[in-house]
Amino acid sequence: MVIKKVKFLNKALNLNMVGVLRLPEGFDESKKYNAVVVTGPMLSIKEQAQSIYAERLTELGYVTLVFDGTYFGESEGCPRYQELPEVKELDIESAVDYLDSLPFVNNIGGLGICGSGSYMSVAGVKENRLKAIAAIVPAISNIATSPMMGFFRPEEEVKKEKESFDKGEGPITYLNFMPRAFDEGAAYYYSSRGNRKGWTNQVASWSQLELIKYNVTEIMKGMKKPYLVISGENAWSKPSSEEIFSAVPHNNKKMVVIPEASHFDMYDLDPFVSEAFKEIKPFFENNL
Repeated sequence: MVIKKVKFLNKALNLNMVGVLRLPEGFDESKKYNAVVVTGPMLSIKEQAQSIYAERLTELGYVTLVFDGTYFGESEGCPRYQELPEVKELDIESAVDYLDSLPFVNNIGGLGICGSGSYMSVAGVKENRLKAIAAIVPAISNIATSPMMGFFRPEEEVKKEKESFDKGEGPITYLNFMPRAFDEGAAYYYSSRGNRKGWTNQVASWSQLELIKYNVTEIMKGMKKPYLVISGENAWSKPSSEEIFSAVPHNNKKMVVIPEASHFDMYDLDPFVSEAFKEIKPFFENNL
């Protein structure tokens, strides 16, 4: 496997993004390969769960691309740590632009985990070059009715802080989006499993003003692509995953629930990830 750090442009924002391109064993630039854009949880950077899935996909023969989203990691964008759904969709589109520019790339699929399981699902509705979408524990259906509301602060308070910052009169304020008190998340993010240099649990507070309006369930009524959803039997996100899946109007879709798995188990732990790949492998083989 060849691993390359790459840069590409988010054209809509004119900001450079940094990613990691993986090329399969025995790669031959004169041949054509199918590719998969792999995106990770909210606030994540490229070295986290998305790289676990990207590596396995590359072992199966796919070209894969993971990246730091705009405002995160090594990618450009200020203020830092803004988790904005519209920007996340532009990031995915930019990653597709980059893969589409490579002469050895044929068809392109998408795989997203947790929050970006939802962002990638929406990209499947909007981005014609994505041929098939797999969503692993997609966590955002309608945030206004989800457990994530517990991370948010009073809306009027956040609006005032944003107005103050925009006027140059106040500092950036942050949400504590993955507190240590969230035991299951802490077991991933504050241990060697998921703690990586450059990651932070802080997110610009005004991100919530956009997230709360993000109704993925409604958008998924326009989904026409082959669609795979994988959740865990004990995943806190399972109701959202079911809601997103049910909204897809066609029958070329499948939802799989991995026995005993929790939400964060599906990021990196075996046997759960291996069980997921029993579905991911034939899904992309049949649809790319």
